[in-house]
Amino acid sequence: MKTNIATTSEQSDRLLRCGVSADTADMMFTPHNTLSVEPYKEALKDRGYIPAWSLSALLELLPKAIDIDGYTYRMSAYFEDPDEPVIGNQWCLFYKPKKSTEKSHYIDDVPMYAPDLIECAVLMVEWLTRHNYKLNEI
Repeated sequence: MKTNIATTSEQSDRLLRCGVSADTADMMFTPHNTLSVEPYKEALKDRGYIPAWSLSALLELLPKAIDIDGYTYRMSAYFEDPDEPVIGNQWCLFYKPKKSTEKSHYIDDVPMYAPDLIECAVLMVEWLTRHNYKLNEI
């Protein structure tokens, strides 16, 4: 299994299309398509550098809680059991009710399952911005 430590250039493009500021990227791809752990600088854009986000930078963008229909929902994540025949070996990010007595609100209009947590976080950013939730600024 290949493990990424940062967004791919395609994922970075998706984040930028969501309005995520390139200034929040804590890494960058060089013009030679190598990953640099130096924070991205907008001044390098014209020289072919592409912003990249580590998992920790992505998770910092996600609000810890959101309001859905007047109820507070907290961010949650889990890894699906690899023995689960349908969605095994997948991560899931979702918002769950703050109080256990409230109904759970699984985000079902976007596949929140992905084989890696970085892709899950990118999917969550896309869902949040599509539903007009404000991302954290880092």
